[in-house]
Amino acid sequence: MSKAAVIGGGISGIAAAFYLQQYGVDVDLYESGDRIGGRIGSGCTGGRWFDFGGKNIGRKYRRFREFVTEIGGLDFEYFGFNTSQVINGRVVRLNKEKQRLFNILRVLSLAGFGGTLKLLPLLQAVHKDYGQGFLNTSYFNAIADRFDKESLASFFPKSCADHLVRPLTVRMNGAEPDECFPGNFGSNLALVLDSYEQLQQGMQGMLDRFQAYAQSVQLLTRHHVRALGRSNGKIVLDYTHDEKSARAEYSKVIVALPAVQASALFSGTLPGLAKLLGQVRYYPVAVAIVQYREDVFSSMQRAMVFDRSTSLSNAGAYGIHDLDIVRYTFSGKTARSGITQEMAPEEVVSLGEKIIEPYFNIGKNNRQFFLYKYITPGLCAYSPFHYRMLEELNELVKPVKGLFLTGDYRRGASLEACFRAASETVDLAIQGDKAV
Repeated sequence: MSKAAVIGGGISGIAAAFYLQQYGVDVDLYESGDRIGGRIGSGCTGGRWFDFGGKNIGRKYRRFREFVTEIGGLDFEYFGFNTSQVINGRVVRLNKEKQRLFNILRVLSLAGFGGTLKLLPLLQAVHKDYGQGFLNTSYFNAIADRFDKESLASFFPKSCADHLVRPLTVRMNGAEPDECFPGNFGSNLALVLDSYEQLQQGMQGMLDRFQAYAQSVQLLTRHHVRALGRSNGKIVLDYTHDEKSARAEYSKVIVALPAVQASALFSGTLPGLAKLLGQVRYYPVAVAIVQYREDVFSSMQRAMVFDRSTSLSNAGAYGIHDLDIVRYTFSGKTARSGITQEMAPEEVVSLGEKIIEPYFNIGKNNRQFFLYKYITPGLCAYSPFHYRMLEELNELVKPVKGLFLTGDYRRGASLEACFRAASETVDLAIQGDKAV
Protein backbone atom coordinates (compact mmCIF):
# COMPACT_ATOMS: atom_id res chain seq x y z
CA MET A 1 0.00 0.00 0.00
CA SER A 2 1.81 3.13 -1.19
CA LYS A 3 -0.65 5.77 0.10
CA ALA A 4 -3.98 5.69 1.90
CA ALA A 5 -6.58 8.30 2.72
CA VAL A 6 -8.17 8.78 6.12
CA ILE A 7 -11.31 10.90 6.22
CA GLY A 8 -11.83 12.72 9.51
CA GLY A 9 -9.26 14.39 11.74
CA GLY A 10 -10.85 13.55 15.08
CA ILE A 11 -9.39 11.02 17.49
CA SER A 12 -10.47 8.05 15.33
CA GLY A 13 -8.81 9.53 12.25
CA ILE A 14 -5.67 10.40 14.17
CA ALA A 15 -5.50 6.84 15.50
CA ALA A 16 -6.02 5.36 12.01
CA ALA A 17 -3.29 7.59 10.55
CA PHE A 18 -0.95 6.67 13.40
CA TYR A 19 -1.37 2.92 12.89
CA LEU A 20 -1.02 3.23 9.12
CA GLN A 21 2.26 5.09 9.61
CA GLN A 22 3.38 2.31 11.96
CA TYR A 23 2.99 -0.04 9.01
CA GLY A 24 5.05 2.27 6.79
CA VAL A 25 2.09 3.66 4.84
CA ASP A 26 1.93 7.29 3.68
CA VAL A 27 -1.38 8.93 4.64
CA ASP A 28 -3.46 11.86 3.41
CA LEU A 29 -5.58 12.89 6.39
CA TYR A 30 -8.66 14.87 5.32
CA GLU A 31 -10.18 17.26 7.86
CA SER A 32 -12.96 19.71 7.03
CA GLY A 33 -12.04 22.10 9.84
CA ASP A 34 -9.14 24.48 10.30
CA ARG A 35 -7.28 22.03 12.53
CA ILE A 36 -7.44 18.43 13.62
CA GLY A 37 -9.00 17.28 16.89
CA GLY A 38 -12.71 17.06 16.16
CA ARG A 39 -14.74 16.60 19.33
CA ILE A 40 -11.61 16.53 21.50
CA GLY A 41 -10.74 19.97 20.15
CA SER A 42 -9.67 22.83 22.38
CA GLY A 43 -10.10 26.57 22.77
CA CYS A 44 -7.39 29.05 23.68
CA THR A 45 -7.48 32.07 25.95
CA GLY A 46 -4.74 33.88 27.87
CA GLY A 47 -2.12 31.73 26.17
CA ARG A 48 -3.55 28.50 27.59
CA TRP A 49 -5.47 25.78 25.75
CA PHE A 50 -8.57 24.25 27.33
CA ASP A 51 -10.08 20.94 26.21
CA PHE A 52 -13.78 20.62 25.46
CA GLY A 53 -13.85 16.83 25.48
CA GLY A 54 -11.98 13.57 25.94
CA LYS A 55 -9.35 14.83 28.37
CA ASN A 56 -9.58 12.11 31.04
CA ILE A 57 -7.22 9.19 30.37
CA GLY A 58 -7.80 5.91 32.16
CA ARG A 59 -4.96 3.94 33.71
CA LYS A 60 -6.18 0.98 31.63
CA TYR A 61 -6.00 2.85 28.32
CA ARG A 62 -3.16 0.68 27.01
CA ARG A 63 -3.36 1.56 23.30
CA PHE A 64 -3.79 5.27 23.85
CA ARG A 65 -0.91 5.36 26.32
CA GLU A 66 1.31 3.50 23.86
CA PHE A 67 0.45 6.17 21.31
CA VAL A 68 1.32 8.97 23.76
CA THR A 69 4.64 7.27 24.56
CA GLU A 70 5.46 6.83 20.88
CA ILE A 71 4.85 10.45 19.89
CA GLY A 72 6.96 11.40 22.92
CA GLY A 73 7.46 13.97 25.64
CA LEU A 74 4.02 14.15 27.25
CA ASP A 75 3.50 13.98 31.01
CA PHE A 76 0.49 12.79 32.99
CA GLU A 77 -0.96 14.25 36.16
CA TYR A 78 -3.44 12.69 38.57
CA PHE A 79 -7.10 13.64 38.15
CA GLY A 80 -8.96 11.15 40.34
CA PHE A 81 -12.65 10.63 40.93
CA ASN A 82 -14.58 12.95 43.19
CA THR A 83 -18.24 13.76 42.59
CA SER A 84 -21.59 14.23 44.26
CA GLN A 85 -25.22 14.50 43.31
CA VAL A 86 -28.41 15.88 44.80
CA ILE A 87 -30.98 13.21 45.68
CA ASN A 88 -34.27 14.32 47.24
CA GLY A 89 -32.68 17.58 48.34
CA ARG A 90 -29.67 15.86 49.94
CA VAL A 91 -26.10 16.03 48.62
CA VAL A 92 -24.68 12.51 48.25
CA ARG A 93 -20.93 12.30 47.76
CA LEU A 94 -18.77 9.66 46.13
CA ASN A 95 -15.01 9.81 46.46
CA LYS A 96 -13.14 6.99 44.74
CA GLU A 97 -9.83 8.24 46.10
CA LYS A 98 -10.62 7.36 49.74
CA GLN A 99 -13.08 5.37 51.84
CA ARG A 100 -13.42 2.56 49.31
CA LEU A 101 -15.67 0.40 51.46
CA PHE A 102 -17.91 3.36 52.25
CA ASN A 103 -18.23 4.17 48.55
CA ILE A 104 -19.12 0.58 47.69
CA LEU A 105 -21.85 0.62 50.33
CA ARG A 106 -23.06 4.00 49.06
CA VAL A 107 -23.29 2.68 45.48
CA LEU A 108 -25.17 -0.41 46.61
CA SER A 109 -27.61 1.70 48.59
CA LEU A 110 -28.28 3.87 45.53
CA ALA A 111 -28.77 0.79 43.38
CA GLY A 112 -31.12 -0.89 45.81
CA PHE A 113 -31.45 -4.65 46.17
CA GLY A 114 -32.99 -5.20 42.73
CA GLY A 115 -30.51 -2.89 41.03
CA THR A 116 -27.59 -4.58 42.73
CA LEU A 117 -28.74 -7.99 41.46
CA LYS A 118 -28.81 -6.62 37.92
CA LEU A 119 -25.63 -4.55 38.16
CA LEU A 120 -23.19 -6.90 39.90
CA PRO A 121 -22.92 -9.57 37.14
CA LEU A 122 -22.23 -6.86 34.56
CA LEU A 123 -19.57 -5.23 36.72
CA GLN A 124 -17.98 -8.61 37.43
CA ALA A 125 -17.79 -9.42 33.71
CA VAL A 126 -15.85 -6.21 32.96
CA HIS A 127 -13.73 -6.48 36.11
CA LYS A 128 -12.72 -10.03 35.20
CA ASP A 129 -12.00 -9.18 31.55
CA TYR A 130 -11.47 -5.50 30.70
CA GLY A 131 -11.91 -6.41 27.04
CA GLN A 132 -15.63 -6.82 27.74
CA GLY A 133 -15.78 -3.10 28.45
CA PHE A 134 -16.13 -2.20 24.77
CA LEU A 135 -18.86 -2.54 22.17
CA ASN A 136 -19.39 -5.83 20.34
CA THR A 137 -18.03 -8.28 22.91
CA SER A 138 -19.17 -11.81 23.66
CA TYR A 139 -20.67 -11.19 27.10
CA PHE A 140 -22.61 -8.04 26.23
CA ASN A 141 -23.71 -9.35 22.82
CA ALA A 142 -25.41 -12.16 24.75
CA ILE A 143 -26.94 -9.51 27.03
CA ALA A 144 -28.20 -7.69 23.93
CA ASP A 145 -29.85 -10.84 22.57
CA ARG A 146 -31.78 -11.23 25.80
CA PHE A 147 -32.56 -7.68 26.83
CA ASP A 148 -32.11 -5.06 24.06
CA LYS A 149 -35.83 -5.02 23.37
CA GLU A 150 -35.97 -2.80 26.44
CA SER A 151 -33.91 0.22 27.44
CA LEU A 152 -31.64 0.61 30.46
CA ALA A 153 -34.49 2.50 32.15
CA SER A 154 -36.61 -0.66 31.96
CA PHE A 155 -33.76 -3.08 32.61
CA PHE A 156 -32.80 -1.49 35.96
CA PRO A 157 -35.11 -0.47 38.84
CA LYS A 158 -35.92 3.24 38.86
CA SER A 159 -33.59 4.26 41.70
CA CYS A 160 -30.65 2.50 40.07
CA ALA A 161 -31.47 3.94 36.64
CA ASP A 162 -31.84 7.49 37.99
CA HIS A 163 -28.91 7.68 40.41
CA LEU A 164 -26.27 5.31 39.01
CA VAL A 165 -27.03 4.63 35.34
CA ARG A 166 -28.11 8.11 34.26
CA PRO A 167 -24.91 9.89 35.40
CA LEU A 168 -23.00 7.48 33.14
CA THR A 169 -25.22 7.73 30.07
CA VAL A 170 -25.73 11.51 30.00
CA ARG A 171 -22.01 12.05 30.45
CA MET A 172 -20.72 9.46 28.00
CA ASN A 173 -23.59 9.24 25.50
CA GLY A 174 -25.52 12.48 25.94
CA ALA A 175 -28.53 10.23 26.39
CA GLU A 176 -31.05 9.24 29.04
CA PRO A 177 -31.31 5.64 30.32
CA ASP A 178 -34.44 5.19 28.20
CA GLU A 179 -32.33 6.01 25.12
CA CYS A 180 -29.58 3.46 25.86
CA PHE A 181 -29.56 -0.34 25.85
CA PRO A 182 -28.15 -3.13 28.04
CA GLY A 183 -26.03 -4.70 25.27
CA ASN A 184 -23.92 -1.52 25.04
CA PHE A 185 -23.60 -0.86 28.77
CA GLY A 186 -20.22 -2.55 29.19
CA SER A 187 -18.58 0.47 27.56
CA ASN A 188 -20.03 2.64 30.35
CA LEU A 189 -19.03 0.26 33.14
CA ALA A 190 -15.42 0.16 31.93
CA LEU A 191 -15.19 3.86 32.81
CA VAL A 192 -16.41 3.20 36.36
CA LEU A 193 -13.78 0.52 36.97
CA ASP A 194 -10.85 2.70 35.94
CA SER A 195 -8.98 5.61 37.52
CA TYR A 196 -7.95 8.70 35.61
CA GLU A 197 -5.16 11.08 34.78
CA GLN A 198 -4.84 14.04 32.43
CA LEU A 199 -2.09 15.21 30.13
CA GLN A 200 -0.24 18.14 31.69
CA GLN A 201 0.01 19.71 28.23
CA GLY A 202 -3.66 18.97 27.53
CA MET A 203 -5.10 17.37 24.42
CA GLN A 204 -3.87 20.28 22.32
CA GLY A 205 -0.33 19.45 23.42
CA MET A 206 -0.94 15.89 22.26
CA LEU A 207 -2.26 17.10 18.89
CA ASP A 208 0.78 19.35 18.41
CA ARG A 209 3.12 16.49 19.23
CA PHE A 210 1.31 14.14 16.84
CA GLN A 211 1.66 16.62 13.99
CA ALA A 212 5.38 16.90 14.64
CA TYR A 213 5.73 13.11 14.88
CA ALA A 214 3.62 12.08 11.88
CA GLN A 215 6.17 12.59 9.13
CA SER A 216 4.31 10.21 6.79
CA VAL A 217 0.96 11.93 7.34
CA GLN A 218 -0.06 14.89 5.19
CA LEU A 219 -2.66 16.95 7.08
CA LEU A 220 -5.21 18.30 4.62
CA THR A 221 -7.22 20.74 6.73
CA ARG A 222 -10.17 22.63 5.23
CA HIS A 223 -10.65 19.67 2.88
CA HIS A 224 -14.31 18.66 3.08
CA VAL A 225 -15.04 15.26 1.53
CA ARG A 226 -18.59 15.35 0.18
CA ALA A 227 -18.98 11.93 -1.43
CA LEU A 228 -17.23 8.62 -2.08
CA GLY A 229 -17.45 6.44 -5.18
CA ARG A 230 -15.50 3.90 -7.20
CA SER A 231 -13.77 4.13 -10.57
CA ASN A 232 -11.35 1.70 -12.24
CA GLY A 233 -10.81 -0.23 -9.02
CA LYS A 234 -10.04 2.91 -6.98
CA ILE A 235 -11.95 4.74 -4.26
CA VAL A 236 -12.78 8.23 -5.53
CA LEU A 237 -13.10 11.19 -3.15
CA ASP A 238 -15.08 14.24 -4.19
CA TYR A 239 -14.08 17.13 -1.95
CA THR A 240 -13.92 20.90 -1.67
CA HIS A 241 -10.95 22.96 -0.51
CA ASP A 242 -11.40 26.68 -0.01
CA GLU A 243 -14.66 26.45 -2.02
CA LYS A 244 -12.96 24.78 -4.98
CA SER A 245 -14.09 21.30 -6.00
CA ALA A 246 -11.57 18.52 -6.62
CA ARG A 247 -11.21 14.73 -6.82
CA ALA A 248 -8.62 12.24 -5.62
CA GLU A 249 -8.22 8.48 -5.99
CA TYR A 250 -6.80 5.92 -3.56
CA SER A 251 -6.53 2.16 -3.38
CA LYS A 252 -7.34 2.30 0.37
CA VAL A 253 -9.64 4.70 2.21
CA ILE A 254 -10.54 4.63 5.90
CA VAL A 255 -13.61 6.67 6.84
CA ALA A 256 -13.10 7.78 10.45
CA LEU A 257 -16.13 10.02 10.96
CA PRO A 258 -19.11 9.86 13.31
CA ALA A 259 -21.63 7.46 11.79
CA VAL A 260 -24.10 10.22 10.97
CA GLN A 261 -21.46 12.09 8.93
CA ALA A 262 -20.17 8.91 7.31
CA SER A 263 -23.75 8.17 6.26
CA ALA A 264 -23.88 11.34 4.17
CA LEU A 265 -20.83 10.27 2.15
CA PHE A 266 -22.59 7.16 0.85
CA SER A 267 -26.11 8.48 0.24
CA GLY A 268 -25.61 8.59 -3.53
CA THR A 269 -23.44 5.50 -4.06
CA LEU A 270 -24.20 3.01 -1.28
CA PRO A 271 -27.68 3.91 0.02
CA GLY A 272 -27.99 0.71 2.06
CA LEU A 273 -24.80 1.52 3.92
CA ALA A 274 -25.89 5.13 4.35
CA LYS A 275 -29.21 4.04 5.85
CA LEU A 276 -27.54 1.64 8.27
CA LEU A 277 -25.04 4.23 9.49
CA GLY A 278 -27.92 6.66 9.91
CA GLN A 279 -29.45 4.36 12.54
CA VAL A 280 -26.64 5.11 15.00
CA ARG A 281 -27.86 7.70 17.49
CA TYR A 282 -26.02 10.91 18.34
CA TYR A 283 -27.09 13.61 20.77
CA PRO A 284 -25.77 17.18 20.99
CA VAL A 285 -23.84 18.46 23.98
CA ALA A 286 -22.90 21.97 25.05
CA VAL A 287 -19.73 22.59 27.06
CA ALA A 288 -18.63 25.78 28.83
CA ILE A 289 -15.28 26.29 30.56
CA VAL A 290 -15.33 29.24 32.96
CA GLN A 291 -12.60 30.64 35.20
CA TYR A 292 -13.55 32.61 38.31
CA ARG A 293 -11.63 35.00 40.54
CA GLU A 294 -11.70 32.62 43.53
CA ASP A 295 -11.92 28.84 43.95
CA VAL A 296 -15.38 27.48 43.22
CA PHE A 297 -14.75 23.98 44.57
CA SER A 298 -13.05 22.47 47.59
CA SER A 299 -10.50 19.67 47.23
CA MET A 300 -13.01 17.24 48.74
CA GLN A 301 -15.95 18.22 46.52
CA ARG A 302 -14.86 18.88 42.95
CA ALA A 303 -17.91 17.92 40.87
CA MET A 304 -21.64 17.41 40.93
CA VAL A 305 -24.11 15.48 38.79
CA PHE A 306 -27.61 16.95 38.36
CA ASP A 307 -30.88 15.15 37.74
CA ARG A 308 -33.15 15.32 34.70
CA SER A 309 -34.99 18.39 36.01
CA THR A 310 -32.11 20.65 34.89
CA SER A 311 -30.40 21.17 31.55
CA LEU A 312 -27.01 20.96 33.29
CA SER A 313 -25.99 17.31 33.50
CA ASN A 314 -22.77 17.89 35.45
CA ALA A 315 -20.29 20.53 36.54
CA GLY A 316 -16.80 19.94 37.82
CA ALA A 317 -13.35 21.36 38.37
CA TYR A 318 -11.32 21.46 35.17
CA GLY A 319 -8.39 19.83 36.96
CA ILE A 320 -7.39 18.74 40.43
CA HIS A 321 -5.41 22.00 40.81
CA ASP A 322 -7.92 24.13 38.87
CA LEU A 323 -10.56 24.61 41.56
CA ASP A 324 -11.34 28.07 40.16
CA ILE A 325 -12.20 26.71 36.70
CA VAL A 326 -15.59 25.07 36.10
CA ARG A 327 -16.38 22.75 33.23
CA TYR A 328 -20.14 22.86 32.65
CA THR A 329 -21.70 20.07 30.55
CA PHE A 330 -25.25 20.35 29.22
CA SER A 331 -26.61 17.06 27.91
CA GLY A 332 -29.70 14.86 28.13
CA LYS A 333 -33.33 15.46 27.20
CA THR A 334 -33.84 18.61 29.24
CA ALA A 335 -30.73 20.19 27.75
CA ARG A 336 -31.87 19.29 24.24
CA SER A 337 -35.26 20.89 24.80
CA GLY A 338 -33.86 24.06 26.37
CA ILE A 339 -30.47 24.73 24.77
CA THR A 340 -30.07 25.26 21.05
CA GLN A 341 -27.16 25.96 18.76
CA GLU A 342 -28.46 29.51 18.30
CA MET A 343 -28.46 30.42 22.01
CA ALA A 344 -25.99 33.03 23.17
CA PRO A 345 -23.10 31.45 25.12
CA GLU A 346 -23.55 34.06 27.87
CA GLU A 347 -27.12 32.86 28.39
CA VAL A 348 -26.06 29.22 28.67
CA VAL A 349 -23.24 29.99 31.12
CA SER A 350 -25.58 32.09 33.29
CA LEU A 351 -28.01 29.19 33.38
CA GLY A 352 -25.26 26.84 34.59
CA GLU A 353 -24.19 29.30 37.27
CA LYS A 354 -27.74 29.62 38.58
CA ILE A 355 -28.00 25.83 38.91
CA ILE A 356 -24.73 25.30 40.83
CA GLU A 357 -24.88 28.44 42.99
CA PRO A 358 -26.60 26.73 45.97
CA TYR A 359 -23.78 24.19 46.21
CA PHE A 360 -20.56 25.97 45.23
CA ASN A 361 -18.84 29.36 45.58
CA ILE A 362 -20.44 31.19 42.65
CA GLY A 363 -22.61 34.01 44.08
CA LYS A 364 -20.15 36.93 44.15
CA ASN A 365 -17.31 35.10 42.43
CA ASN A 366 -16.58 37.14 39.31
CA ARG A 367 -15.84 35.45 36.01
CA GLN A 368 -12.38 35.98 34.54
CA PHE A 369 -13.17 34.40 31.15
CA PHE A 370 -15.21 31.68 29.54
CA LEU A 371 -15.06 29.42 26.48
CA TYR A 372 -18.11 27.77 24.99
CA LYS A 373 -18.86 25.13 22.36
CA TYR A 374 -22.07 23.53 21.12
CA ILE A 375 -21.08 20.15 19.70
CA THR A 376 -23.16 18.42 17.05
CA PRO A 377 -23.02 15.62 16.16
CA GLY A 378 -22.21 15.22 19.81
CA LEU A 379 -22.06 12.06 21.89
CA CYS A 380 -22.74 8.62 20.44
CA ALA A 381 -25.50 6.52 22.02
CA TYR A 382 -25.19 3.59 19.55
CA SER A 383 -28.37 1.61 18.77
CA PRO A 384 -30.35 -1.35 20.12
CA PHE A 385 -28.88 -4.72 19.13
CA HIS A 386 -25.87 -2.68 18.08
CA TYR A 387 -23.57 -5.62 17.42
CA ARG A 388 -26.01 -6.96 14.83
CA MET A 389 -25.92 -3.60 13.07
CA LEU A 390 -22.11 -3.80 13.04
CA GLU A 391 -22.24 -7.28 11.54
CA GLU A 392 -24.56 -6.04 8.80
CA LEU A 393 -22.32 -3.03 8.23
CA ASN A 394 -19.29 -5.28 7.77
CA GLU A 395 -21.17 -7.34 5.18
CA LEU A 396 -22.12 -4.21 3.22
CA VAL A 397 -18.57 -2.83 3.25
CA LYS A 398 -16.77 -6.11 2.48
CA PRO A 399 -17.53 -6.16 -1.29
CA VAL A 400 -16.21 -2.60 -1.72
CA LYS A 401 -12.52 -3.31 -2.12
CA GLY A 402 -10.28 -0.83 -0.37
CA LEU A 403 -12.99 0.77 1.79
CA PHE A 404 -12.86 0.56 5.60
CA LEU A 405 -14.82 2.27 8.38
CA THR A 406 -13.88 3.13 11.94
CA GLY A 407 -15.24 5.51 14.56
CA ASP A 408 -16.84 5.86 17.97
CA TYR A 409 -19.69 3.53 16.98
CA ARG A 410 -17.31 0.58 16.47
CA ARG A 411 -15.92 -0.16 19.93
CA GLY A 412 -17.18 2.74 22.02
CA ALA A 413 -16.70 6.45 22.56
CA SER A 414 -13.72 6.50 24.94
CA LEU A 415 -10.24 7.40 23.67
CA GLU A 416 -9.14 3.81 24.23
CA ALA A 417 -12.15 2.41 22.36
CA CYS A 418 -11.45 4.68 19.37
CA PHE A 419 -7.82 3.53 19.28
CA ARG A 420 -8.86 -0.11 19.56
CA ALA A 421 -11.31 0.27 16.66
CA ALA A 422 -8.74 2.09 14.53
CA SER A 423 -6.07 -0.54 15.22
CA GLU A 424 -8.42 -3.34 14.19
CA THR A 425 -9.47 -1.47 11.05
CA VAL A 426 -5.90 -0.76 9.94
CA ASP A 427 -4.97 -4.41 10.56
CA LEU A 428 -7.80 -5.42 8.20
CA ALA A 429 -6.56 -3.00 5.55
CA ILE A 430 -3.00 -4.31 5.77
CA GLN A 431 -4.11 -7.96 5.75
CA GLY A 432 -6.08 -7.23 2.59
CA ASP A 433 -2.86 -6.14 0.90
CA LYS A 434 -1.04 -9.27 2.08
CA ALA A 435 -3.81 -11.49 0.73
CA VAL A 436 -3.45 -10.10 -2.79
